[in-house]
Amino acid sequence: MTPMTKALAAALILLAACAQGSEPSTSTSNPVTTLPRPTTTTTVRTQPFEVQDCSSPTVTFSALCEVYQKLQQWHVGRPLDPAALAEVAVRGLDAFASDRTEPRPRTLICAVPHDAFGDLCAAIAQLVNDDEAPVGAAVDAAVTAMAGLGLDPYTYYVPPDQAGGIRGNGLVGGIGVLLDATDAIGSRCARLADACPLLIVFVIEGNPGDRAGLMAGDEIVAVDGRPVDGEVFTSVAASIAGDETGLVVLTIERDGETLQFEIVRERLSVPTVQVNDLLVGVGYIRIPDFEGDIPALVGEALTVLEDKAPQTLVIDLRDNPGGRIESAVGVASLFMDGGVVAKVVERDDSADLIAAVGGLATSERLIVIVNGGTASAAEILASALRDSRDAVLVGVNTFGKDAVQIPFDLRNGGELFVTTGRWLTSAGVTVAAGGLSPDHILELDAGLTVEELVSAVMGVVP
Repeated sequence: MTPMTKALAAALILLAACAQGSEPSTSTSNPVTTLPRPTTTTTVRTQPFEVQDCSSPTVTFSALCEVYQKLQQWHVGRPLDPAALAEVAVRGLDAFASDRTEPRPRTLICAVPHDAFGDLCAAIAQLVNDDEAPVGAAVDAAVTAMAGLGLDPYTYYVPPDQAGGIRGNGLVGGIGVLLDATDAIGSRCARLADACPLLIVFVIEGNPGDRAGLMAGDEIVAVDGRPVDGEVFTSVAASIAGDETGLVVLTIERDGETLQFEIVRERLSVPTVQVNDLLVGVGYIRIPDFEGDIPALVGEALTVLEDKAPQTLVIDLRDNPGGRIESAVGVASLFMDGGVVAKVVERDDSADLIAAVGGLATSERLIVIVNGGTASAAEILASALRDSRDAVLVGVNTFGKDAVQIPFDLRNGGELFVTTGRWLTSAGVTVAAGGLSPDHILELDAGLTVEELVSAVMGVVP
């Protein structure tokens, strides 16, 4: 057999072997040989990160470590569940966005206060990898959520670039307003939504918001063009205040109409104590807040009225957001001769706040004017004077803030406000459920003169 014949025979044997066990083919086309697809290797870059404890935190993670420690040490609800706080912190990154970027670190060093925060490190590393997000800003967003969403409505964190804009009594600097967000049943919301709109409770006279035309009852729907829906309440309030400089643009819903206000921020200006004796036998004192100088100023006002010997004193607490509890006790001591002003209940203790004896005005009839902006320490004074001096409350229901807070200045330049306890009236009643109810309901126009206001109040009090 020649070599050519041998090759042909081998080919025929091979074709016969391939055909065995196969279905007969009816195709008359040439056979097609399918070649394997070449393998492609794709490398996905991930951001390496390392998790450490808080014994020596990096600057970017110092706020997380310090805020967690202070919450566990001071918050009325302590001990707090680390896993629950960590979960809220991670969710705080869902809406995080920044106009800034920064180079990715070779390795992201995360300092965490508890093992439960490992997922937070992974989430921040993902943001750094995908968007080159600034680590410090991402941590601030997580801490803001952890404090503002994970706890009560009056515990919150303010990042360094917004520190000082929100006062301890809730006033928003820069424009001079008090804000609130409540749902249909009156519960305060930490995150804004259609069912929990951001409303202006009152506008402080003479401040930029007042001059721009903002009004109580206005709903803020956007800040600098960014909708507030879904945002953390305190974060939006801090962004409105800013550092109390520059321009802020507010989009407002009012009576079905959308309005826009461009407001140049200024340092917050709060009116001082006002005293008046226009009506015979009636003295009028307006108390704007309860900062440290208020007891002395109210004492001076009573001294001014002393020569007139009024039989009735009208104390105006409308739109008073409160302030220091010790100032409320100091003012109460001017109208009381000892006795309990309020009760404070904390995590491991409770105490009665006691008025000093020998007040300057302990015999006059008292009428106290209140409204929805009467809050916190102002509610303490109003309730104490009603309980101990039979003061008559006139107006509409008060704000209903029962929180006792402590402010902390943080190492990174930010601020933390922590609810350490709750206060009750001297009769043991909370104001959290709807505030104080007046003895006489009376709607009072903000534009009334002092004489018109006092006349209206005296007209409903027997």
